[in-house]
Amino acid sequence: MGAIIADEGSKPEIPARIAQSTAALAKLNTIWNDRNIALSSKIGLMCSLVMSIFLYACESWTLTADTERRIQAMEMRCLRKLLGITYRDNISNEEVRNRTRQVIGPTKTS
Repeated sequence: MGAIIADEGSKPEIPARIAQSTAALAKLNTIWNDRNIALSSKIGLMCSLVMSIFLYACESWTLTADTERRIQAMEMRCLRKLLGITYRDNISNEEVRNRTRQVIGPTKTS
C-alpha cells in the first residue's frame, strides 16, 4: 500500500488514495448491485474494503478544507454506489446520509 511523503504535505497522497479506493469500489460492483445483500452488510464491506484503503496513513495528512471536502466526496461516492443512487437522480447528500444513518446510526458531523 505505502504512503506518499512529499514536501507539499499530503497533497499528492490524496488523489492516489482516491484512485486506489475507487478501483476497489469498482471491483465490488457485483456486491453493491446485489439486492439480496443487506445494506448494513454492504456498509460494513465498504468500510473494511474501500474506506480502509482510502484512509490508510491519513493521520499524516494535513487537514485543510480541501482535504476534508475530498474525504466527504469519497464517502458520498461510496454511499451513493451502495444505495444505487447516481448524481442524475438529484438526491441530496443529506438525504443519502439520512438513508444510511437509519442503518448505521448517527455519525459526528461538523
